[in-house]
Amino acid sequence: MRTETMKSGLRLASLGLLLSAGLAQALPPKPAPAQSQPVALIGGIVHVGNGQVLQNAQVLLRDGHIEAVGSAAEVSIPAEAQRIDVSGQHVYPGLILLGSDLGLVEVEAVRATVDTAELGSFNPNVRAADAYNVDSELIPVTRYNGILTAQIAPEGGVISGRSATMQLDAWTAEDALLRADDGLWLNWPPVRALQFDFATFSLQLKDNPEYGNQIAELESLFAQARGRLDSQDASPNLKLAALAAVLRGESRLFVRTEQAADFERAVRFAERHGIEQLAWYGGAEAMQLAPLLRARQIPVVIGGIHRTPQYADTPFDDPYRLAAQLHEAGVTVAISYPGTMNARNLPFIVGTAIAYGVPAEAALGMVSQVPAQLLGLGDQLGTIEAGKRATLFVSAGDAFEMSGNDLKLAFINGRQIDLEGRQQQLYQRYHERYGAR
Repeated sequence: MRTETMKSGLRLASLGLLLSAGLAQALPPKPAPAQSQPVALIGGIVHVGNGQVLQNAQVLLRDGHIEAVGSAAEVSIPAEAQRIDVSGQHVYPGLILLGSDLGLVEVEAVRATVDTAELGSFNPNVRAADAYNVDSELIPVTRYNGILTAQIAPEGGVISGRSATMQLDAWTAEDALLRADDGLWLNWPPVRALQFDFATFSLQLKDNPEYGNQIAELESLFAQARGRLDSQDASPNLKLAALAAVLRGESRLFVRTEQAADFERAVRFAERHGIEQLAWYGGAEAMQLAPLLRARQIPVVIGGIHRTPQYADTPFDDPYRLAAQLHEAGVTVAISYPGTMNARNLPFIVGTAIAYGVPAEAALGMVSQVPAQLLGLGDQLGTIEAGKRATLFVSAGDAFEMSGNDLKLAFINGRQIDLEGRQQQLYQRYHERYGAR
């Protein structure tokens, strides 16, 4: 009896060790410790993010911030600094991913790991910051290509909820949080929506039977929120209170739609309710409203470039040329990558935009400076300038080319982060077995 008990105990202990080993292997890299000494990046090609490129430059990082940027004559490096030679390599500001569900989705096919939406159509009180999973295995994979900050946004319904800006290396969601409730996300109800027609085996525009009711409820909700704000009503109402920041001009209303006619209706809606900060997410037909967007300084966040054209008779390269066309028309443009699994490819769709006409440094700004400004963090992120957070990376080559995007170093708030992730671990594991063949 005693022998059997001992055997059972040994089996349980062995199982525990195996489970622990598997868990340890599955966990993402440990967050980096706080910066303990100044760091000097010496001799790199610094892409500032505002259009400037500094050759053979030095960047001094201290206490989590950028202390100085410039030539050797302009930057004094203290004796106690860690000197890192990055000669011939490219230094970029950390890329910013807008409107992502990173940290809200782990495996799309497993419902228990998807936390992007709540029940109901009108949920302005939903906060992405409360659902963010800082231990997602997809985060290290994403930052491996230079994406160091992300705006995490809810989805679903008409009003999805409020987004939050996160730095992609932290112990907890509270540590990761850079700005809570940076925007309210509205899926504008379409008058007519693209639906797949099995009779013709193609996408067809079909009427939305719920359009009238959805718009009426949307108008009513914002009217109530404005009335509550004007009367300084302090009675508890989570949904109406959640709209106050947008109505006061303290955060931005992000409108998801692809069609120009729908966004034009959204602009008139914003005018009626006194909404000052507006952004268009998606924007496949944005060129149709370019004069309006430029005149009212409404930014467009292009929701992906590697996609099929909007309609069957649209030129195949229309999505590829959109960023360049809007840029030439004087519209403020940012580029994002919808979804979670392929968000790491953000630099490469920017590369496509460059190939189709966007100047390289302007394209960098579309995923660094412009997103930072849209999030209200332009004084902290988006460019490599003195006083801003030391969130940047060093790449062996052009970060927007697949052959050049090879991160050697990455820093978030001056902390040198671990660039290993599950995909890198799997590569090393199987390269040892099959790589020599």
